Amino acid sequence: MDLIDVDIPVCWDTPPPEILRTIEIAERLHGQMKSDEDQKRIPLLVNSNYYIAYHALKHVRDAGLGSGLGSGRGGDLSFCEWGSGLGVVTCIASQLGYQASGIEIEPSLCRFARTLANEANVTAKFIQSSYRELPERCDEETLHQPYPIGPRTSDVVYAYPWPAEEAYILTLFARSPASKSLLVTYHGGTILRVRERVLQ
Repeated sequence: MDLIDVDIPVCWDTPPPEILRTIEIAERLHGQMKSDEDQKRIPLLVNSNYYIAYHALKHVRDAGLGSGLGSGRGGDLSFCEWGSGLGVVTCIASQLGYQASGIEIEPSLCRFARTLANEANVTAKFIQSSYRELPERCDEETLHQPYPIGPRTSDVVYAYPWPAEEAYILTLFARSPASKSLLVTYHGGTILRVRERVLQ
């Protein structure tokens, strides 16, 4: 399987107020978290550029991209963030109309993301798990979970991989049963890539 890049127009327009409010809430909560001694053990938490992520996900939605075998209904696209961290991008996806979920191994970050979703009045699901630990079989607990921790595929997968992790992300994405899903990856600064599969 090969991946090809999908052109995403550059846009620097200010996001709408509800998106800005979610980012502002996240920044306030993050400031509180950093002052908490228990949170200082979380290593090297680096955030995506939320403004770039917003415009990319909005373009995917508006252009009708990524409408493959995901679970979206009524025109809605499903979204899953692998390594959702503070949960901001997942919340933004939900605000854009995606059926959004995030997978995060760190319990305190999952709690943060759920608090953010609650305060921003956003419907987003955060699963405390690792996207690297694939289940050996599908059971009642994993039946409705997003890939890779369950069988439910997503129309759009988002990740901010460390450089050494990117090859694994690509391999994991290639194994997804959804043939037309999009992989959106942030690479720091203003670099964001949207890729789709080319089936051989």
